[in-house]
Amino acid sequence: MSDYLMQDIQLRIPDILRYAAEQHGDLTMPSLDEEGSWNRDTYKTAQQRARRLAGAISSLGLAHQSRIASLALNTRRHMELYYGVTGAGHILHTINPRFSAEQIRFTVEQADDAVIFFDPAFSQQAEAIANACPSVRLFVALCPADHLPDLKLPGLTDYESFIAAAPADGPSALSERDGAFLCYTSGTTGNPKGVLYSHRSCMIHALAASATGNFGVGPGDVVLPCASMYHATAWALPMVAPMNGARIVLPGSKLDGETLLDLCANEGVTHAWGVPTIWKAVLDAALQSDRNLPDLRRIFIGGSAVPQQLKRDFEDHLNVEIVQIWGMTETSPLGVIATPSAALKREAKHTQDEILHAKQGRVPYGIELSIVDEGGKALPHDGATSGRLMVRGPWVVNQYFGHDAPVTDTHGWFDTGDVATVDPLGYMQITDRTKDIIKSGGEWISSIELENTAVEHPDITSAAAIGLPHPKWDERPLLVFSKRSGSAVSATEALTFLSSRLPKWWVPEDAIITNELPLTATGKVDKKRLRQIHADHYQKLEKQD
Repeated sequence: MSDYLMQDIQLRIPDILRYAAEQHGDLTMPSLDEEGSWNRDTYKTAQQRARRLAGAISSLGLAHQSRIASLALNTRRHMELYYGVTGAGHILHTINPRFSAEQIRFTVEQADDAVIFFDPAFSQQAEAIANACPSVRLFVALCPADHLPDLKLPGLTDYESFIAAAPADGPSALSERDGAFLCYTSGTTGNPKGVLYSHRSCMIHALAASATGNFGVGPGDVVLPCASMYHATAWALPMVAPMNGARIVLPGSKLDGETLLDLCANEGVTHAWGVPTIWKAVLDAALQSDRNLPDLRRIFIGGSAVPQQLKRDFEDHLNVEIVQIWGMTETSPLGVIATPSAALKREAKHTQDEILHAKQGRVPYGIELSIVDEGGKALPHDGATSGRLMVRGPWVVNQYFGHDAPVTDTHGWFDTGDVATVDPLGYMQITDRTKDIIKSGGEWISSIELENTAVEHPDITSAAAIGLPHPKWDERPLLVFSKRSGSAVSATEALTFLSSRLPKWWVPEDAIITNELPLTATGKVDKKRLRQIHADHYQKLEKQD
């Protein structure tokens, strides 16, 4: 009987933009368009255009839940694709343009994409797709007709012409269990793996992320996603902002420090997201020009650990709080967030600061964490015992797209591949990736702690610690780091710095300075590549000795 007592309303992505158009449709969403000009469409205009896009897609006669791909940055047209493609009953496959040509080909073929929408800046990738994937029947350039690139692609047309004459269409036959977004992992250990987010999982995820104790986005706020819309839906911000009456600012390709500093100041940005390197550039630009950002309250940083000096500098110089977040493509991506829980708020201020500085965070409602040993036995949450990090929840992957079997265990737990501790207050700290942990002389060394300690040096901007074969100790860490421009810091000085803060046997025998560290398609340090480059480093050192 209880099934009939409450209304059964479907949770669907397009209804977010409909709500935004009705309740705060006059809010602008400044966007750097693909052709290089700024646009200030409102949510009402965006919803009208997204519905026309849905109508244009529907006229193609594709089967329900066909995959339609985007090859685009953070722009208004990409945001319209979020709502127009899903509103037409199809799945938006957000292609990561930083993938290799082979990885892009693999994902397009596995997704069986029927249509590709692409930024003109990614014309080369679009041509490669056309040559390698003849099943793609239509290419749409995300630009007006006068900016259409001169390419020979199947059915090539420009976006504005594509939607101009289309009738508005709505999600009448759409189920919350339908797929909405297909996002691929970075594929550092093989082919990328697809995670298919449903309308339901995205809506629950966005609602949870919106909570005051999490992102805390509300009416009057201005949201700046420097996390990419092509990767795990940019932390759901294209849904969180319109859902909560906040403006969203879409920076396109302009992610340099000066531009973002101006953008934050001119648009009154209150909340921003991105990786540490982006915000280090903003901080440097602010300090060099002696400017501050009175409206900016919080920066949420994910993708890699937050350098503690960066956190302190933003607090001391700009009065901006940096909040660490952790997640994966497989967790949509929000997994934990370093905001104070009710229990932590009862602790002394120095304890709060220590935990929020050092640990990735606590779970939001909806996520559960567990740590287990190699045999799958649950380990204590004492803050000291480390184990394989397991996660489950309504926005966590159960089965990869195109795979035959679930990737969760019989109790629904997904193995993240991370090694972590969980303390009695519920705060999780990643100590390493399973594939990155270093075992030297039979003892474990945390690559993450080595890296975090290295970047505490004021002249070291980024660092990676990798385990390499060693003639005596089986494996030893090697530190590879980049230094601040104009700095004279040496490899010896970096190792001395580590020696003053870490156990002696943890400290690498050598370090290498590089101009920049290689990155994966999702912006993380590519340790696999570093291990390939330096595989025989310690063997060579021994021969020199």
